[in-house]
Amino acid sequence: MTPGALTRAAACPPLLVLAFELARKLGAASVLILPESPMDWESARLECDGLGILVASDSERHLESARKAGFSTIELEPAEVSIAERISLALIEAVANDMLVAGARVVAVYSGFDVDDLDSITVIRLGEHLERLTSRDLRALETSVPFETLKAVVDVAVEIGREGREGKAVGSLIVVGDARRVLARTRPLGFDPFRGYKRKERNLRDPRVREAIKEIAQLDGAFVVARDGTVEAACRLIDAPVTGLSLPKGLGTRHWAAAAITEATQAVAVVVSQSNGTVRLFQGGEVILRIAPMRHARAMKWQDVETEPAPA
Repeated sequence: MTPGALTRAAACPPLLVLAFELARKLGAASVLILPESPMDWESARLECDGLGILVASDSERHLESARKAGFSTIELEPAEVSIAERISLALIEAVANDMLVAGARVVAVYSGFDVDDLDSITVIRLGEHLERLTSRDLRALETSVPFETLKAVVDVAVEIGREGREGKAVGSLIVVGDARRVLARTRPLGFDPFRGYKRKERNLRDPRVREAIKEIAQLDGAFVVARDGTVEAACRLIDAPVTGLSLPKGLGTRHWAAAAITEATQAVAVVVSQSNGTVRLFQGGEVILRIAPMRHARAMKWQDVETEPAPA
């Protein structure tokens, strides 16, 4: 190794060098880096030797320095969420913006233990089901539901699926977009905890609202969310026909309700399975995306639609 190479290796975090080597060995499409502190991106550029690099952060300072080194960047919203959720949201953004394709393998590097160091590596495969959900399809979703709103809904759904509430598994159904028609096809099950609050106090992008949704998810009924992220209603019973719909065996009543309401309206429905925490997105009466739960900080996997045990 030349003296210059030694200097570069010393400047580049050792785990990042290892991640680059792993990506080459696996034939990974990209290395996803989630920095928590400033980095010498120029040394990383010299070490990556042509590998596809994605840098995801909620710090504009980190992103700007990464862009100056020639790396593609993904802006994350500032939020107190787990690293698994940050990886999940970064991958959703990457697919939506044509940075990654279905079936791609990604090596993620992040600070799992010490915020001052990159100390963890996870290999993620974007499963085969995404071959049907291209970035063009995701942008088509944005024509009826803005991507930022959809991302916020998926974010809270993943939290519900992974964490549950007070140690208990929780299922949930969130219907987003086309709120007027959705409300016309639902009826209240009882008291609506969101009723009476101003619109700005009911927006999903407010962390307090997301926490409230996680708490209310323990109650029966669906959430109805407008295009701008405002929660229009909670605890609603969906009254839409299931005639002609077909779902994999084992999916429960929430999934059938999600299929029915998205067949009857232009909405997108996000269902959290109570049995295993899996999150499914529905549009047009069909499952278009499945996100496996990320309990115990396991890596997110995008997978084929699979059946699950029928509720007891």
